[in-house]
Amino acid sequence: MKIKRLLKDRSLYVSLFAFCLTALTFSFPVISGLTQKLSDETVESSPARAERKNIVRDSSASKSIFAAAVVSPGGAIINAGDLIISEFRWRGPNGANDEFVEIYNNTDLPITVAASDASAGYSLAASNGVARFTIPNGTVIPARGHFLGCNSVGYSLAAYPAGNGTTATCDATYTTDIPDNAGLALFRTATAANFTLTNRLDAVGSSSEANTLYKEGTGVRNLITYSIDYSYYRRPSGGCLGTSTGTVDANCTTLSSVVLTPAPGSSNSPDTNDNRTDFFFTDTNGTSASSEGTQQRLAAPGPENLSSPIATDSRGIANSPVDSGVLDMQAPNFVRNYTSEPANNATFGTITLRRKFTNNTGTTLTRLRFRVLDITTFPAASGVSDLRPITSTATVVTISAAGGGGNVTVQGTSLEQPPSQPNGGGYNSTLSAGTVTLATPLAPGASVDVQFLLGLQQTGAFRFAVVAEGLPTGGGIFSISCASDAGSTSCQVNNSLVFTAANASVGGRVTRASGRGVANVNITLTDTNGNKRETRTNPFGYYRFNDVPAGASYVVSAKTRNLSLNQSSKAINVGEDITDIDFIGNQ
Repeated sequence: MKIKRLLKDRSLYVSLFAFCLTALTFSFPVISGLTQKLSDETVESSPARAERKNIVRDSSASKSIFAAAVVSPGGAIINAGDLIISEFRWRGPNGANDEFVEIYNNTDLPITVAASDASAGYSLAASNGVARFTIPNGTVIPARGHFLGCNSVGYSLAAYPAGNGTTATCDATYTTDIPDNAGLALFRTATAANFTLTNRLDAVGSSSEANTLYKEGTGVRNLITYSIDYSYYRRPSGGCLGTSTGTVDANCTTLSSVVLTPAPGSSNSPDTNDNRTDFFFTDTNGTSASSEGTQQRLAAPGPENLSSPIATDSRGIANSPVDSGVLDMQAPNFVRNYTSEPANNATFGTITLRRKFTNNTGTTLTRLRFRVLDITTFPAASGVSDLRPITSTATVVTISAAGGGGNVTVQGTSLEQPPSQPNGGGYNSTLSAGTVTLATPLAPGASVDVQFLLGLQQTGAFRFAVVAEGLPTGGGIFSISCASDAGSTSCQVNNSLVFTAANASVGGRVTRASGRGVANVNITLTDTNGNKRETRTNPFGYYRFNDVPAGASYVVSAKTRNLSLNQSSKAINVGEDITDIDFIGNQ
């Protein structure tokens, strides 16, 4: 009777039966497909599913319910989309064999590789059905970490910095070229006969790839055969990409989109099951490399392997101004230098951004670098800045009395190469904080002051965002956007409006209905404590109050005996200079 009562719980019955079949799978691989189907049913019917939502994610319909989840030998459930292709290229400066494929753990838990059919592991195959490399069973890919496979015949980025004393060498290698514009797919098996949609974890290919097993959606844009330093990189969530309808991989195309588009809220890689939406083209020379257009932007490939720094959504590395006693857009936190340095990709001078990064991860950090998620760069529209991240050196700055006083050393950041970036950095470039190392780690709760130096090749509105990558973990985004490269108007830091000056001016004009200025009108500015300042309009009707403390509310009033006004007082919030508090007469 007890057994019968237990079996009334359908989800428990299915779970027990699926467990038994899972064990049998490794002796009899032919029934692995049934195991997957029952595992899916268990996930959908279990009342505990909501509690496991960080482990088991809903799969898109296009990835098939049968491919949604499989029970590995260790008991973990691996979904389609948990391991994804995050960056790749078909060739590079060394020719057709200068290629790599980066795999990303798109979950917040480590993944231990365990093939669904007792084969050697998870294989990455090209659209000809031939595996290029296999991630061996037992490999542990850290939460939000990477695995790198590359062609050992021509791969040229092995010296790109990675972890503590390591570089972006291959975790797995192959020697057979992946043809230009061919499709790629990652399978939860190393058995070629089982390279099916049921076993597919992710895929990416070009629009010309005919085999839909090896791409998702439209496919990325076809590339012209150039042996340049490029990659296709999975775009972050948000930021200044995809703002033009129909050109999802275009830069922001209008001044308003540059200023108002929110910065990336996450560094995690989205997977919408459409390659055209999910990937964008990166190139160190801003080359127009596709006959299908809209791919040109200055950027850099940045392959990552098992040893590379990690960024999570934990916001574990917080940021704040170096000098808390002054505003974000004031020195020493923000410095605009107009000295021209064409040889340093700074024809119109530089912007220096200084931030304090605090280790809130709860663990000691031995590596810290920053990856560019969002930036206005080449090619830039008229009125938009063309920024180039460049290497900077440590500098000593003076902190205001309100910020604690004294002098502090702000560490420089180094543009990590290779790839060679003669034009300066761009999207996906990384900047290293070299003072955080195994020998000089950053303890929990400790902070480091760093600066980002941005050369200007064109002036105008700008935006810049980086994510902090660290070892053994990282996370946390610093972002800034302004309507002017001078940092004086309409600025946002970390997606919040900031004041751009400690003091501002407030002004306007008094006119008759005809538009003619009215002289000698008494104007009063009153703060929330009742304190008043008075002035009078000049012969043309204009007035102005200087040195008005920003970050406060005021009432501006106009009073004249000889003219009736349609509105005699106005309430305002002062964050920056205001020039249009106007009063108009009724006659």
